[in-house]
Amino acid sequence: MAEEKKSHYISGKESRRIAKENIKITKEFEKRKKRKCVEEEYLSEMKDPANIVEFDDLHTYFYTDTGVVKAVNGVSFSIPAGSTVGVVGESGCGKSVTSLSLMQLVQGPTGQIVDGSIRFRTCAFRRDEKGKKIPVYETEIVDGVEVVKKDSKGKPVHAKNELGGNMYEMDEKVYDIAKMPIEAMRSIRGREISMIFQEPMTSLNPVFTIGNQLDEVAFLHIEGISKANAKARSIEMLNLVGIADPEGVYKKYPHELSGGMRQRVMIAMSLLCNPRLIIADEPTTALDVTIQAQILDLLREIKKKINGSIMLITHDLGVVAEMADFVVVMYAGKVIEMGTAEDIFDRPLHPYTIGLQKSKPTVDGEVESLYCIPGFVPNPVDMPNYCYFRDRCEKCRKECAGEYPHLVQVSPTHSVACYLYKEGEHND
Repeated sequence: MAEEKKSHYISGKESRRIAKENIKITKEFEKRKKRKCVEEEYLSEMKDPANIVEFDDLHTYFYTDTGVVKAVNGVSFSIPAGSTVGVVGESGCGKSVTSLSLMQLVQGPTGQIVDGSIRFRTCAFRRDEKGKKIPVYETEIVDGVEVVKKDSKGKPVHAKNELGGNMYEMDEKVYDIAKMPIEAMRSIRGREISMIFQEPMTSLNPVFTIGNQLDEVAFLHIEGISKANAKARSIEMLNLVGIADPEGVYKKYPHELSGGMRQRVMIAMSLLCNPRLIIADEPTTALDVTIQAQILDLLREIKKKINGSIMLITHDLGVVAEMADFVVVMYAGKVIEMGTAEDIFDRPLHPYTIGLQKSKPTVDGEVESLYCIPGFVPNPVDMPNYCYFRDRCEKCRKECAGEYPHLVQVSPTHSVACYLYKEGEHND
């Protein structure tokens, strides 16, 4: 009798067929990213003017030789201006891919934003008919009339902004990052959205000094800044993140610094251009407990100083409880629960969220072993149509075999995707 075909097995012929199809699909996406287009193609509007970012039904897939991995599969949530939003979940649930989609840093051609919107409120440069940025010039009073100030060569003198760069006329606009070409995205990435990457040991270039790497950010994103001003800004940022000898660290190489110091340098780099949004991807992973507390205090202080927003990605529920105003819980590429920090920690609803909290060690807990959520995450290449958590859920019902549950709002601030709850109904 022929041996039954294993569900996880794929033949070489099938793999080649999938690869051929993927090349066609990803070529189209890459072509779209590199296109030249007018701004109107990616202009949008916020659903709520109080938000700085709105993810709306975002789908980010990876086209592999074994099939399509739906890493982010219909994610929708918002980041209000001036707030900290914590994104939590198991490894592989789509947290980092969501943030990389916002930065347009998903590794292509394999990884692509397939569908959905990422609306971001930006301060965009005004441009003339030729597409050039409109400069702001210094003025002076001559014979009672305000005229543009000129230098010794008769050229108009650029007005300088607070960072020491040339000033340009600006407009507040909303861009849909999912539709933006790469070239246009470069005007936002690093200047208005910055990222503290997960691993400070590998995020810094070992052959350049800390000063070189910080100054490079200034030269890339602050047009017209002088070398002296770039150095002064870099040292100011190193001082802001609590480095005791900023001038000395400025001259050092990454290998001469500890993990905690390197993480502070990464934070300084992300703050250099006064961004509106900071994405902190596991900012305390490689650090010991004492340094973790210092880094979290630092992020809180900086958020107040720059009046910005933070998207905090972490596994550590303790970090989220301490830092976040709002919490988004992700599982297998979907948002399964979201609400204020009080909603999620005091009134968790989804069995997965409850399981995550049970698995966290406590100082006063008298237990022999930590709780572990049973079962495994489903295969991301072939996701089921029903609730992804069904096979691991202790509260599974007959309805759970139906279509994937939609997010229902059980209170003005609290939403959950589970058949245990209905719209406006909070079942304990």
